[in-house]
Amino acid sequence: MQFNHFSIIDKSFDQELSDLASLGFKFDTSSTAKVNLKNWLLTAPIAMTSLAATDQETISDFLDSETPLTWNIFYAISLQLLDFVANFDFQLAEAITFANAINLPLVDLSTKTSAKQLISAIYLLMNSRRQTGMTLVEHWVSEGLLPLDNHYHFFNDKSLATFDTSQLIREVVYVESSVDTQNRGEYDLVKVEIIRPLFDGKLPAIMTASPYHFGTNVKANDDKLHHMNVELVEKPLDRLAISESTLTLPEYPATEIPLVDNNQATEHFTHTWTYSLNDYFLARGFASIYVASVGTRDSDGFQTSGDYQQIAGVTAVIDWLNGRARAFTNRQKTHILTADWANGHVAMTGKSYLGTLAYGAATTGVAGLDIILAEAGITNWYDYYRENGLVRSPGGYPGEDLDVLAELTYSRNLDAADYLVNNSAYQKQLADMSQALDRTSGDYNAYWHARNYLPHVDKVKADILIVHGLQDFNVTPSHAFNFWHTLPEHVTKHAFLHQGSHIYMNNWQSIDFSETINAYFSAKLLARDLTLDLPPVIWQKNNIAQSFERLPEFGGHDIEVLPLGFAGELDQFENHYPAETFEQYSKNFQTFKADLFEDKANAAIIDIHLPETLQINGQIVLDLRLKLNDTKGMLSAQVLDFGSKKRLTDVSTLLEPKTIDRGRNFMLDDLRDLTLVDKPYQVVTKGFMNLQNRQQLTEINSVIADEWFRVELRLQPTIYDFEAGDTLRLVLYSTDFEHTVRDNREVSYTVNLEKSHLYLPKTKKEGHKI
Repeated sequence: MQFNHFSIIDKSFDQELSDLASLGFKFDTSSTAKVNLKNWLLTAPIAMTSLAATDQETISDFLDSETPLTWNIFYAISLQLLDFVANFDFQLAEAITFANAINLPLVDLSTKTSAKQLISAIYLLMNSRRQTGMTLVEHWVSEGLLPLDNHYHFFNDKSLATFDTSQLIREVVYVESSVDTQNRGEYDLVKVEIIRPLFDGKLPAIMTASPYHFGTNVKANDDKLHHMNVELVEKPLDRLAISESTLTLPEYPATEIPLVDNNQATEHFTHTWTYSLNDYFLARGFASIYVASVGTRDSDGFQTSGDYQQIAGVTAVIDWLNGRARAFTNRQKTHILTADWANGHVAMTGKSYLGTLAYGAATTGVAGLDIILAEAGITNWYDYYRENGLVRSPGGYPGEDLDVLAELTYSRNLDAADYLVNNSAYQKQLADMSQALDRTSGDYNAYWHARNYLPHVDKVKADILIVHGLQDFNVTPSHAFNFWHTLPEHVTKHAFLHQGSHIYMNNWQSIDFSETINAYFSAKLLARDLTLDLPPVIWQKNNIAQSFERLPEFGGHDIEVLPLGFAGELDQFENHYPAETFEQYSKNFQTFKADLFEDKANAAIIDIHLPETLQINGQIVLDLRLKLNDTKGMLSAQVLDFGSKKRLTDVSTLLEPKTIDRGRNFMLDDLRDLTLVDKPYQVVTKGFMNLQNRQQLTEINSVIADEWFRVELRLQPTIYDFEAGDTLRLVLYSTDFEHTVRDNREVSYTVNLEKSHLYLPKTKKEGHKI
């Protein structure tokens, strides 16, 4: 295994002493390093009898002997404290060699083991991760090093788990939003669940907005799925004009409603879904807030699916936390209550739709939202269900569209009374939605523009932390890439780009992700100095297990041009499949993908052997000269790293169940990570296009049968290392049984390889570290 530490903050020696003293560790620089080591170990919550110092001495024998302390002995002891097993995981006599191999943070080993150097080494060690997924200091705190006193304690500028999670307050409030999505003549109420520790003061809040939180309607979702086996439609020539839409908020008078006695919530709850990263922060003095917004169970309104009305249902909670909106004790609005426990500082967290609403909230510029941690979020809903004028399903979900997702998340229908009163009007709105999203043409229109957050990034005030998997073809990396590049220069931004698919990374063994976010949130939400030195991009290498690098940018500026063929060279592929094959692929798109990548499906395959190491960073651009014997068509393209070798899994592997303590014997989490396995190939990127939209998204052009034309297709952005001798496989085809409509017409495509190229954005491998 390998450690990757990004949360460790450099401190002066005096600051190190102060931090250690706050945990009860006293040092005397006038004593020897060995004496200081002994005093530290005697104070620590460990079983001294289980440790060895050398091949000949237990730790007790060593501390009482005349054997001098060396760095190898210190790190032999340290590795055992980090949960590595001597004589099996590593050899005691070769502790430093092993420490280097796992990338353990080390002091300068060329210096003598003086008391001062030893204390700094101890400080660094306590900030290091154990094999089982927690830093040493956090593990010791969870074992009782500090009392549960419901007060803040910091070590290396990170809040420690000293808030008693057995005394958490769990309450429900109903926040008054600024929208009326049913046109009832009153503002929609939004149900909010709050979990907060006891504290004699004001707490920051970490909010996760999830339309799934109060339940989902899976049956309605499945019944709404669209048929994919349809013919591609030829579109009339047009230029699409999209006008900017603005959300007009109603203005209703506020009735006088009394404050509830003692300003205490009257509705409470027990069990609910929680995000483990939020649980981690609960024990460290941060409230957790969960909101599902309008159109969900126990809230008012209709499911408006990604527009700024839904966003307003989220930002209303931030307004309430800052005293700018009202909340009620119940849906009958009999009493109001204020967030007198909140300090007004809010972060948003969560993956997928959860990260989407965080992006959307940030683009409103709402005061009090200091930072978002958007994980695999959507930044433009058109790019989730469409691509370049083509209806495209997100990876793994053929036939889904935004009206299908609306059915899934309109959880008000799960309550019989709500169904009786509101379903008829909701179904009319849903029918309007299905019409407006236009599956016939796949074109960008006003409906999609109202769900595009990118035009509003100039309003962003919050710091932006992005987490995205480069193997995520559900919410594709373009969402993170486009938001990253659209943000104004003054906005602080950082990205964690991993090699996984649509997954969380907060419980991985190899990276101190939770601790890094702790350092950031502790500063931004508790009005402390941000001392964390976080690079712009933290990128997980694709060809080495548990290896992350610092990069200066997401998107390289150098371009390498690769020709696809020689003079006069053509290639061809067909669109049509025999009925039996078409039915087989339609029933199981995984079978189609396996055949496609191994040159057994209808496709043009171009293999390019790379003589040198190459790091792709950004969007590969495919420049093709193409013709087809029809007046309508679509182009699909994928780039593979082809050839059998070990590659990372795109979903995390369980390494150890329930070994990470999120507080103090509180919400145990699994230890996971991406692991290396044998693979015949790896998808690097992909892209899709309706050939009538080949010039630009809002322009519909003709396709003239048997005439050559130029196509420029930008593929999904990525960062990927190819080694010298690797094979880059380009796959060109039409129908994709996972993503596109399944058009089985008899159409032939011809590619002029001589006049076609790949444009690869790159950073030179030897020069990309910072």
